[in-house]
Amino acid sequence: MNKKLNSLLFYLLLTIAIFAASSIIKAQNIPEKNHTNDQWKKVFKDSFYQSDEDPPITPKDGTTRSGSLCLVSPGLIEAEGKIWNTRPTFIWQGKLEGISIRPANSQEVLWAETVQDNQQIIIYDGESLKPGHTYYWRVFDSTASEYSFPTLRVTFRVMDVLERQVITQELEKLDTVLKQAKATPETIALAKVKFLAERNLFSDALSEAFTVKNPSTELEDFRSNILERFCPTSKGNGK
Repeated sequence: MNKKLNSLLFYLLLTIAIFAASSIIKAQNIPEKNHTNDQWKKVFKDSFYQSDEDPPITPKDGTTRSGSLCLVSPGLIEAEGKIWNTRPTFIWQGKLEGISIRPANSQEVLWAETVQDNQQIIIYDGESLKPGHTYYWRVFDSTASEYSFPTLRVTFRVMDVLERQVITQELEKLDTVLKQAKATPETIALAKVKFLAERNLFSDALSEAFTVKNPSTELEDFRSNILERFCPTSKGNGK
């Protein structure tokens, strides 16, 4: 009798847990069956598309005079250039030779990387950047020598410790719920993109979208739309 009762209680608790996870997913407006469908289009329209009446983003100038090189993120599509990630993803359109990071109050180069042909993103893999600190990321064209004369320089700032902790905890909860629901990596990325974009952390949102492996056609279209959105001139001139 006790075994039957224990089994009944187990299945009841399991049902409640599954229902709770499903409710959270619905509340986040995330596809339950790992089908992103038109969700990427909706995120692009809601968070990144600039209308004449109510532009959600006003990007800073991150292009060369010829328009052949266009920097997308980080630091160019947020009003304050503020990011959450201490290992950001750098996204651009066009050709460049190298990239480096240094603190805004120092000449020390923290990290430098040579860029491969046709490479359009690179993930920072140096020592974690410090919350509350401001940095420059600098890019160099093919004529630069030993990364001494940057073609472009962009300022960005990692958010303060307490503010960052709140975002980190919420992202961890979201990640846990979705993994328990057996969501695909792309569905998880979609949820995080929406979460971060809603908090005006657009560079962090793009980092999630541009680092998904084996992207769907919809996600590839989203990436193309982002580059067209922020770099229409450079895209028209070709890579």
